[in-house]
Amino acid sequence: MNISIVVPVFNEEAFVEQSLTSLLNQTYAPKQLVVVDDGSTDNTVSIIRKLADAYPSVKLITSDDASVHAPGEKVVRAFRRGFDALSDDWDIVCKFDADIVFPDNYLEKLKDAFSSNNSLGMFGGLLTIANDDTWVIETISHKNHLRGPIKAYSRACFEDIDGIREVLGWDTLDELLALYHGYLVQTNKKLWVKHLRPTGASYSHSVAAAKGRLFYELGYGLFLGVLATMKWSFTQRGSLLASLGGFLGAWFSPKPRLVTAREARFIRRYRWSQIFSRFIS
Repeated sequence: MNISIVVPVFNEEAFVEQSLTSLLNQTYAPKQLVVVDDGSTDNTVSIIRKLADAYPSVKLITSDDASVHAPGEKVVRAFRRGFDALSDDWDIVCKFDADIVFPDNYLEKLKDAFSSNNSLGMFGGLLTIANDDTWVIETISHKNHLRGPIKAYSRACFEDIDGIREVLGWDTLDELLALYHGYLVQTNKKLWVKHLRPTGASYSHSVAAAKGRLFYELGYGLFLGVLATMKWSFTQRGSLLASLGGFLGAWFSPKPRLVTAREARFIRRYRWSQIFSRFIS
């Protein structure tokens, strides 16, 4: 089973060597490791070039200009450049960030998971952050949500969901679409990876508003969308007024959605089932 990895990078000199080395020293080696620089202005590229000279599986794609910053979209654009450079003989494609250190059996566990279940569409472990002398689970999102920095897709799933999209919330949209198409999404809670740069906890007014719009674009109904914006603003410490304004503004416009009507109905049923199951449990 061939595993191909794409790692978008931008000014990652503090982490990239440690992160890529952890992937190059796996008990199950990746077929391809494509690193996409998005216009770094530090020593990121020179560090990657040294690794590429030593490891034939590493391919570096450079750019003189960084892409325009847009939360969520920027990293997907870089990923797509790397994906287009892959050879066609992959069974699993991974989108990994450059500030992650993987245990040496991570890809072996990933390969075993996909090999043992043809219905598995997406797989990953849990992100942990340093806390004094130990590592603890990063609590920014629900443990059952497969985080964007460590996404792995089966070929069939990736093709059925039409890849990942250049939108804020791409790592929620892809998961919902995978479930819609009948695939399993698995987070192995025993498979911990180290997140060297914890996810930021502060959100600008514009990002909070965009988060609100996202819930509309994912097909949430009015009540479900309001609940989602309230939960997001509480757990992520973002502006409730901005996120509600983003959702309601899109609702009353109305703006185009990211999903079809049938996909939206599935997403609403799925989200409500999650809410009810938590009350029951």
